[in-house]
Amino acid sequence: MLPDSDYKKLTAPESVALVGVTRRTGIGSINPLEVLLKWGYRGRIYPVNRQGGIILGCQAYTSLLDVPEIPDLAVICAPRDAVPELFGECAAKGIKIVIITAQGFFDGDEQGRLMQEELLDIAAKNSIRVLGPNTLGIVNNFNNFCTSFVNFINPVKPIGITCQTGTFYLGASQLCTGIGIIVDTGNTTDIDVSDVLGHLAREPHLKVINIHMESLRNGTKFMEAAKDAVPLMPVIIYKTGTSAAGSIAASSHTGSLAGEDKVFDTAFKQCGLLRVVDIEEMGDLNKVFCTFSGIKGNRIGIVSISGGAGVMAADACARYGLEIATLSRSTFEQLNELFPAWAHCSNPMDMWPASMFNGYQYSYRRILEAFMQDPQVDSVICMTGSFLDKEEDFLDVTGVIREIAGKYPDKPIVVSTCGNRYRDYELELEKDNNVLYYFSLERAARALSALYKYHHLIKKNVRYTAPVPVNPGQNPAGEILAGKSGNLEQTEAFRLLESYSIPVARWETAKNMEEAVTLAKKIGYPVAMKVISPDINHKSDVGGVRLNIGNTQQLEDAFTEMHREIQRRQAGARIEGVLIQEYLPKGTELLVGCKRDPQFGPVLAFGMGGVFTEILNDISLRIPPLSREEFMNMINETKVSKILAGARGTIAVNFNELTDCLAGFAQLVMENPSISEMDINPLLAYADRIVALDARIALGQ
Repeated sequence: MLPDSDYKKLTAPESVALVGVTRRTGIGSINPLEVLLKWGYRGRIYPVNRQGGIILGCQAYTSLLDVPEIPDLAVICAPRDAVPELFGECAAKGIKIVIITAQGFFDGDEQGRLMQEELLDIAAKNSIRVLGPNTLGIVNNFNNFCTSFVNFINPVKPIGITCQTGTFYLGASQLCTGIGIIVDTGNTTDIDVSDVLGHLAREPHLKVINIHMESLRNGTKFMEAAKDAVPLMPVIIYKTGTSAAGSIAASSHTGSLAGEDKVFDTAFKQCGLLRVVDIEEMGDLNKVFCTFSGIKGNRIGIVSISGGAGVMAADACARYGLEIATLSRSTFEQLNELFPAWAHCSNPMDMWPASMFNGYQYSYRRILEAFMQDPQVDSVICMTGSFLDKEEDFLDVTGVIREIAGKYPDKPIVVSTCGNRYRDYELELEKDNNVLYYFSLERAARALSALYKYHHLIKKNVRYTAPVPVNPGQNPAGEILAGKSGNLEQTEAFRLLESYSIPVARWETAKNMEEAVTLAKKIGYPVAMKVISPDINHKSDVGGVRLNIGNTQQLEDAFTEMHREIQRRQAGARIEGVLIQEYLPKGTELLVGCKRDPQFGPVLAFGMGGVFTEILNDISLRIPPLSREEFMNMINETKVSKILAGARGTIAVNFNELTDCLAGFAQLVMENPSISEMDINPLLAYADRIVALDARIALGQ
C-alpha cells in the first residue's frame, strides 16, 4: 500500500504540474488544464509548455524546473517520445508522484518497452511513484480534482473505482452508476490496485469499491490488500480477459499476461470480493450498497400484482440463496380481512384479489406496511404494473412504496415492474434514495443476495491467515531437492512427503527380482509393485503397476510380465528398479495437489481422487496460507466430503488427520518454491488412517 502521504498527493494534491500541456482550448482540444478548471479544482496549478505564455488565464512555464515550488503531483500529458525528457525534469525537480498519460510503452513496440524500462530505472533511483503510462489518472469528486484530458459526464456517488482502462473511467456513470474517487492504473508499471485499495476502503465519503481488472502482477500483494479492505467496505470486482480470446487481448492491451480464471476466482472468493459477470450486475450491486447500509437477514417478503410474478420472484430468491419468509401470525390476522374467503393470504402474496375489493392503492399500502412491520421479514421485493398510460395509471404505487420505505430504513425494499413505463417508475421510486428499482426480479434477488452475503457471510470472516505449522522452524526438504529439476523420482517424493508428516503406505525399493521378494516378505503380503523409471510419468498407462500381489510366485510372475509390457509399450524407457509397497484395502480415494501460479504462487487442490479425477472434476481450490477452519471449508465444498463424513452407512474418516495432512502439504509447497506441480493421487482415507499411495512432483529449473 502507498504511504498515506503519497496517496494524498496522488488523489487530493494541493498543487499539480501539467507537464507538456497543450495550448489548444475549446471543444476537442484534449486539454487537461481546461478540464481541471471547469471542475473547480481549488489547488495550485502549474501548466508547463515550451512556449510559455498564458493558457486559459494561467501562467505557463517553459520548464518544470522554473515552477516556484515542488508540486505534490506532476501529470505528464505529452506524446510518448517527449515523456523521457519530461520525466527527467520531474526527477530533477524532486517530484515524488508522477502520472504518465501517453500510450505506446509496454503496450506498444520494442522502443516503447525500452523507454518504459528507462523510466522505471529513473523512478527507482529517485524514489518516484508512477501511475501509468496509458492512463487518464485520477478523479476525486470530493476535491474537485480530475486529471483527464476529456471532460465527461460525472454523476457524484459514494463509489471508489480502480480500473485498467479509460473506458471504465469515462463510462463510470453507466458502468458503476457514478464516481466518488477513481484511479486508472493504466499499464500498472508501478502503482497498482493493491497500492490504493486499502486507502479507498478508509475514505469516509465512500460506501463501496469497484475493481476492473485485466491482469495482475503480484497476487499475494493483492490478496493482502483485499483482505485489509473488505472488512471495511464491500468490494466488487469485474475481471476481464477470462476467455481464451479475451486473455490474448488483455495481454496485448496491458503488456502482461492474464492468469487462469479458476485461480483468480479462488483468490477473489478467499478475499471476500464480490465478483460480477457483467456490467449490469456491477451497476446493480453498486446501487444496492450505495442505498442500503445493511440487511438483518435473508428472509424475503414478496408483494406481487399477480400470483405468477410472485412465483417468479420466489424462484429468483431460491437461485441466489434467499429464503421466503414465514409470515408471523399477527401479519396474517391483519391481512386476512382484506381478502375474499376463497383467496389465500401467503408469502409470496398475490394482492390482486384484495385490490378488487378494497382498491389497489389502499391494499398495497396495508400489505406492504404489514410486511415491513413483521419481525420475520428482513427485506421486501415488490412487483407492480407499469403498463398503463400515465393519465390513467391507478396502479402507480411509487409514492406509497417510498413513504413506507422511509418509515423502515433498516428493511430494504426493491421493486420490479411489468410494462413499458418502467423508466418512469424507476425515476420516481429512487427519488428519495430509500427504494431501488430493478429491471427484472432476477436482478432484484441477486442484488439483495449480495447485500446479505457481504454483511453476514463475508465482512466478519475475511482476515489475514497465518499458516498452520507442521514442523515449526524446520525445512527438511533441502537435502532431498538440492540440485534436482524435472520430475522427482518416486522414492524421493515419498521421502519428501514423510518429512512433512504426510503418511505414506509402507514402501521399499528393489533393484532386481530377488530383492523384491525379500522386501515383500518384510512388508507383508499383499503388496503392490510399481516401476521406478525417470522416463515414465504415468506408470499405469504403460503397465508399470501391479496390485494385490498375494505371494512370492505371483510377485515373480508380475515382475517378469511388467518388464515385458513396459518394453512393448515404451521401448527404451530406463528401468532403475521397482517399488514394493503395502497393498491396502479399498478406502476413499482422494486427490491433494498443487500448481504454482505465476500471479498467486502455490494453488492447492483437494477432491475426489483415483483414475477418474479429471472426469468427475470434484475439486476445490485454495491459495495458502490457510487456517484449519479454511482447510475444513475446502474439504466441505466437494461432493466426496459427504462420503468422508459417513454417507450411506460408510464409516466417517478422521477429519483431524486429514486436515493435518493438508496442512503439511501446504507447508511443503510454500517452503519449497522449486516445486512447480505436485499431486498425491490417490490419498486413501480410512476411519483411523490417512495414507498416500502415489505422488508426482515436478520441479522448476
